[in-house]
Amino acid sequence: MIRRIITPILDAQKWAESLGGWLSKVYLFLLRPAALKSFLHGTWLGHALHPLITDVPVGAFTVALFLDVLGGFGNTSAYEGAKWATAVGVVTMLGAMLAGIADFTGTYGRETKYGTLHQIFMYLSLVFYLISLAVRFGYVAGGPQLWTANAVIGYGLLAIGAYIGGELVFGLGYMVDRHAWDAGGNKWAALERSEFPENEPAQAKAGDQTLLIVRQGERIYALHDVCSHAGCNLSDGGTVVGGKRDQIQCPCHGSRFRLADGTVTRGPATYDQPSFEVRRAEGKIEVRRAGS
Repeated sequence: MIRRIITPILDAQKWAESLGGWLSKVYLFLLRPAALKSFLHGTWLGHALHPLITDVPVGAFTVALFLDVLGGFGNTSAYEGAKWATAVGVVTMLGAMLAGIADFTGTYGRETKYGTLHQIFMYLSLVFYLISLAVRFGYVAGGPQLWTANAVIGYGLLAIGAYIGGELVFGLGYMVDRHAWDAGGNKWAALERSEFPENEPAQAKAGDQTLLIVRQGERIYALHDVCSHAGCNLSDGGTVVGGKRDQIQCPCHGSRFRLADGTVTRGPATYDQPSFEVRRAEGKIEVRRAGS
């Protein structure tokens, strides 16, 4: 299996994790408005924005390469189509990079290493495509051989970067819903404790579920304790925020969820937090997955 050969090579690049830590700080400084960062993550979409955009440049560059091949076999009119397909690819690649940069700021450890390698190959690919585009539009001297050569190299680098990006998502599970396989269940389960401080995040077990509990007066809110974004515990350093103190903020990356129903209100999370119905029965507090 090819993955068994490539993964050890990627894991051995320890320098990439250090470089990634520095890059992450730079990106966080550039993406300081929380609304901009949430937009680039795709919080408003309910799905990561980056993979949605990447299909466009990959498709455009594939079309451009095909048309360049046709041009090389004598159909010179195909070069005009390849020029504009390359232009579309470059512009949309820049958009995909912005979304990818936002997602990268939430990585750590091995994820940071893979994310750094992914973006390096994508940056290099962009450089070669920009050269190809400059030749096609006459800003740099050269002909079909030069712009096609740069496009081929750019496409190869793009493919390597895409493979690493796929490994980051499918191999390491980054930017996926941490609760995608959680069963809802329809049975009420008693919390292991019944006393909670006012407006302070607390952790409690209910069967095999670990929950975040926030009490506000007589109202008790319960969400799954594991953040849907990167798996941090909301109860371990999380804070109750919002003008009405109706949201919980994750201590790791700042994602916010509405206490009442788990709706994500600020990224980097793009998936809602599982919420639980709460009731009092026979002196105990019982919960069950909302919507079950």
